[in-house]
Amino acid sequence: MLSFIPQYKHIKFYFELEWILKNFPNSDRFSEKKPQLLLNLLKIKFCNKSRQSIITNSAMLRLLMKRLLNVPRQNPHRHRHIMLCILSQIHNFQKPICVTSLAHPNSGQSIAYHPREPFLVSGCEYTNTALLWKVSPDGSALTCVAVLNKFSNSVQSVAFHPIKRFFATAQGKSTKIWSFSPNGSEVTCVATLREHGGSIYSVTFHPKLYFLATASEDKTTKLWSISSDGSAATCRATLRGHRSDVLSVAFHPTLALLATGSIDGTAKLWRFLPDGSKATCITTFNNMRHWVRSVAFHPTAPLLAIGSGDNSVKLWSLSSDFSVTNYVVNLTGHSKDVYSVVFHPTASLLATASEDKTAKLWRFSPDGSAATCVATLKHDHYVRTVVFDPTGEKLITASAKDIKEWLL
Repeated sequence: MLSFIPQYKHIKFYFELEWILKNFPNSDRFSEKKPQLLLNLLKIKFCNKSRQSIITNSAMLRLLMKRLLNVPRQNPHRHRHIMLCILSQIHNFQKPICVTSLAHPNSGQSIAYHPREPFLVSGCEYTNTALLWKVSPDGSALTCVAVLNKFSNSVQSVAFHPIKRFFATAQGKSTKIWSFSPNGSEVTCVATLREHGGSIYSVTFHPKLYFLATASEDKTTKLWSISSDGSAATCRATLRGHRSDVLSVAFHPTLALLATGSIDGTAKLWRFLPDGSKATCITTFNNMRHWVRSVAFHPTAPLLAIGSGDNSVKLWSLSSDFSVTNYVVNLTGHSKDVYSVVFHPTASLLATASEDKTAKLWRFSPDGSAATCVATLKHDHYVRTVVFDPTGEKLITASAKDIKEWLL
């Protein structure tokens, strides 16, 4: 059995877990009597210095142990196998554990985590609905607290404001902004944005500035200034330059920059003025062979990820003034279109979602010049969206029929 453990130094950790299982078979007793024990276990080295561990949060490790202790003990071999799988994935990132699976006909098109509040919102392309979910205090469960079904068109994209309790939904040619109560049970539409001439495919808030961006079938991206309560929005600039539908838009995490991806096979980088009154294209990425379906900035490094219809994701390095770009690596492994890409908030990891019914987790080098697929997560339907929770300890994948939550 110990052969499942990646390295011999885990043996000590293994026997300490065995001691916990023997002396504290009930998770409640464990939580009450030995809360410090897990904190002590955190001091044990899980991996080499050259490999970074995602699980650095004591609360998440405590949650892992609670779930392990709650497994019925009638089958000791299964219990031991689960424990060894946990140890293996802590070391290698190669076996994320699916902790929540929600089979829901309204899930799938788009999904977003609130950066500060325990909420998640999802939008559905087929049932014209959006769902607001509340995350349990320990992060182990999602509960639907509100259903928004007064849409006449499919909900193509959703996004939370980075601080406030409101979110945006894109449906048809309009974008709606919704405020919600602290418990999520009351949701109110506070603004409707109508200026696009075609369906809106992507919507996003700037992480630091009061701006919202919308990407549309009308070949344009619009930049909106948003009031502090979300009740007022003004279109400040219209970004023109793509030759076809704009499918994706993403803001730089701190600067007045945004990236767009289009059916015309290009991605563009735009710089806008502090008041949003003007935006200028400073870079065009041309060597994509198919539709650009998703773009994402790295949270700290000068990297941009571009997912496309040629089944690949390309990483680009950006110069300090963003005027020079270098194509550094091509991530291949999906067999169909890549719909969504997202960087991990702290680790050198990238997640991708594809029409091939899988999401993949990739580890890349600090400069982005090399990348390796370390996990493949399967669904029964095509996966449209992938997103990390704000702590980076979990990954959400959403398909046309279900939402899955993975513990990394």
